[in-house]
Amino acid sequence: MNPDTQLRHEVFSQINWDPAVNACDVDVDVKDGVVILRGEVADEAQRVAAERAARRTDGLTTLLNRLIVRPARASESADLTVRRTST
Repeated sequence: MNPDTQLRHEVFSQINWDPAVNACDVDVDVKDGVVILRGEVADEAQRVAAERAARRTDGLTTLLNRLIVRPARASESADLTVRRTST
């Protein structure tokens, strides 16, 4: 496995392990050892938690956090609440 692929796997594992982050919302790209986090998260706490989780990875030297905070709109939140209580 090449070093970028290995680093990507390890960073994603750290993010996936962290209960404060919805790992499905985070993409991890690695190019020449530089880790880039991309995607959309619900709040700043998840954005920071994803970065902290990524930084726990051994061998990480450069991290660019390009995650965008996009809170759910009130109507989307209500829809999710209805779906959760319906099932």
